Amino acid sequence: MNTIEHKPALQQLQWALAFASVVEHGSFTAAAAAQQVSKALLSKQLRQLEAALGSQLLYRTTRRLLLTEAGTLYLAHCHDWLARVAAANSAVAELRAEVAGKLRLTVPTSFGGVFMAQALLALRARYPALLIELDLSTRARDLEAEGFDLAIRANFTPPERMISRPLAEVADWVVAAPALLRARAAPQQPADLAAWPCICNSHFPHPQQWTFSQQGVLSEVAVSAPIMVNDYNLIRNLALQAAGVARLPAYLVGADVAAGRLQRLLPQYGARGQQLYLVYPQRLPQPAKLRALVDFLQQWFAAPQQAGLLGGG
Repeated sequence: MNTIEHKPALQQLQWALAFASVVEHGSFTAAAAAQQVSKALLSKQLRQLEAALGSQLLYRTTRRLLLTEAGTLYLAHCHDWLARVAAANSAVAELRAEVAGKLRLTVPTSFGGVFMAQALLALRARYPALLIELDLSTRARDLEAEGFDLAIRANFTPPERMISRPLAEVADWVVAAPALLRARAAPQQPADLAAWPCICNSHFPHPQQWTFSQQGVLSEVAVSAPIMVNDYNLIRNLALQAAGVARLPAYLVGADVAAGRLQRLLPQYGARGQQLYLVYPQRLPQPAKLRALVDFLQQWFAAPQQAGLLGGG
């Protein structure tokens, strides 16, 4: 039996385009005029397509054309092929396009305050035609509704129509002010923290459950929290004032530890922080400026200087 798989790909495409055009224009006459071919040719191509498929695609009446079930299914695939051709054309055009235009980003407040000044200056040095608008917020923005091109988010499951790419993993450090540690010996294992006042982040679901790992073995301790707040910078300030032991991202307290303002506790125990992701709407094709931004951020945060600040280097 003659099937469409045995026909040359170019002939299949010609038949599909003829069918899609007839449906789009509502008649053979209108489609022939739009395609600048004869009505007889279009009619012949459709007959050949139906014969090869072994299915009728259209019901023909004197007044209108109606799709059969097979025709509805086949038309959906035709539209997909046409969209892919259009996307291919746009993608090639984007290769020639300059990385330029406005980009709107939204980034967590404390993270952005530490990293994004240098990141954006380096980005602009590479792509001087880019215009950047940065939003620092603890709220998860609706990227499509609010017109953002990209977000950096933590521990995030993207909704439909969003692309998510791993960016970096943040290590948490457990720290305390030297003044807090003068009265007694520093904790030697996670369980010791139960006897210390701790400053916990109320933003998280279980703020008083601190998890640690050592050589793949997990341990969890329930800490006492005389003070709970939902802002990293405030937790850091309270820790500097010897209000309690704090668990904070390495990038926020690394300089304090280096300067002796804070002391790192339990460094032999891993305290995994948050996984950061680049999140952006799914578009076909992706604009050149967004592709350039994604590639730049992944490379920039993988560099040793940034990896060290994140606690990974």
